Amino acid sequence: MSDAEFLASDPVFRGLAQQILQISEAIPLADAAARMGLSDARLRQRISEGSLLAVHRPHGRGWLIPTFQITGSGEIPHLGRILKAVARPVSDEAMHRFFVSSHDDLHGMSPRDWLIEGRDPSILEGLLASL
Repeated sequence: MSDAEFLASDPVFRGLAQQILQISEAIPLADAAARMGLSDARLRQRISEGSLLAVHRPHGRGWLIPTFQITGSGEIPHLGRILKAVARPVSDEAMHRFFVSSHDDLHGMSPRDWLIEGRDPSILEGLLASL
């Protein structure tokens, strides 16, 4: 397969489309801080320690926060704990997919919904170990 064929392949196209969608739905760090009731500095600290996911702004400085981590009343419960439980580097796209996709081990719920409903976060730590 040539480079051009690879780049035009369906899996690459779908992955790029998902990445573009995730970035387009992400919100600036300052907006996320206000919605979460935290300071910008605290969010930057959490990004650095791995307890909050963020993507670099395209063509600029600063961070964008993927919205799957945020609810109407703040962040999803136990988010930092779950993210810090990941044993190895995992792409932002894979983490997004993990949190918003339904899982049989969660009775068909997504991890995001599982946490919002107040269910046991330790189950997600085990699921993340398989990523």
